[in-house]
Amino acid sequence: MNLSVFKGHAQYSCSNDIVCSSVSTAIIVTINAIELLDLSNKINFKLKKGYFKLILLESNLIVNKLLKNFQYTFKDLSRQYPNCLKIKLIKKLN
Repeated sequence: MNLSVFKGHAQYSCSNDIVCSSVSTAIIVTINAIELLDLSNKINFKLKKGYFKLILLESNLIVNKLLKNFQYTFKDLSRQYPNCLKIKLIKKLN
């Protein structure tokens, strides 16, 4: 995974969108873990409402595992809510 971009809203429910909240939480937990482990120099990211972009600047075993975990989480959410999430995988994470 060299570049990941997430944009849009799931439109699950107007007042209580559990799908968007789940994706947002997975993103924030992943970024926080990378920062907590002092590995933020390995990535560059931009996060704003309805948009997340992550660039892997340097491959690192721990960062790769955290991103792989995020990928598993996102795939699981897309299976649970197939009408709300679409995955377009550009390059598979090693």
